[in-house]
Amino acid sequence: MLKKFFSFCLILTCASFFLSACGHDQADGNGKKIAIMTYTKNDTFSKKLIASMKENAQANGMEVDIYNANDSSDTQIAQVKKVAKMNYAAILIRPVEANNSQEITAIAGKTPVIFYNLQPEKSVLKPNQDIYVGPNEELAGKLQANYVLKQTSDKDTINVAILRGASGLAAEKRTSAFQDTLRKAGKNVNYVFLDNGKWNLKTAQHLTELFLKTNQPCDALVANNDDMALGAIAAFKQAKRKLPIVCGVDLSAAGKKSIQDNQLAFSAYQPADSQGKTIIKAALLLANKKKVTDLKGASDDDLYVYTSFEGVTAENVANY
Repeated sequence: MLKKFFSFCLILTCASFFLSACGHDQADGNGKKIAIMTYTKNDTFSKKLIASMKENAQANGMEVDIYNANDSSDTQIAQVKKVAKMNYAAILIRPVEANNSQEITAIAGKTPVIFYNLQPEKSVLKPNQDIYVGPNEELAGKLQANYVLKQTSDKDTINVAILRGASGLAAEKRTSAFQDTLRKAGKNVNYVFLDNGKWNLKTAQHLTELFLKTNQPCDALVANNDDMALGAIAAFKQAKRKLPIVCGVDLSAAGKKSIQDNQLAFSAYQPADSQGKTIIKAALLLANKKKVTDLKGASDDDLYVYTSFEGVTAENVANY
């Protein structure tokens, strides 16, 4: 009888240890709070990305507070100062302006900062402390350019309009990679219009309306995101003008429908769901004072964790 009692106790001990180990593995974020800070309520992709981050953080036992700067740098800096005093395990932030990134990390101090959706300058980042998680922005521009090249292979010279996002490396890299890819291909390009659409549909629509009044030819209109591309399409339709090749980035729900309706020709898709999951994986590691080295897409210097883009057209949109 005593032997059976000791055997039973041993089984209970082993079971308790096993369950404890499993619980610990599933609750890396248990008891930790993170601040998700965004720059606006008007960016379609950001909304989807934040929803993914929140869902994945909560699934890992983390508490989440969301702060919206409503397009104000002053508001966001005030929010960061408040958050830095509140013992968060990590700050996940999309700056209103890329130029504020250095100030943000200085205010955050020892609290890890993960920049998302707007890549700061490399000098701002610190390995396994202040990092960027998101796509390699140049790939979006290259994918757009390769699509335009394919669709205009019968033309020696093309007329191109560009709608850039607001200041920051995302807009700069997407735009410069697009232009560099066309140049390296030997294509003669007339850039008939280039302006800042501020990532916003209505702003892009207004700018495109102004461009159309110049009556310049346009073979392709390339935007740094789908919202601006859709704004341009609305302007062309309102003016009853034939659509050029219109390219965007993100494959938002509205962008996807536009491709299905044969209006938006191309979008460089960045999966918000998997990107949000990767951001939270990085946040869990930094919150537990671990390195991001083994995360898929991590750079050798532990400053970046890159996600990817995929080209979507009418030919493959049914797969997304």
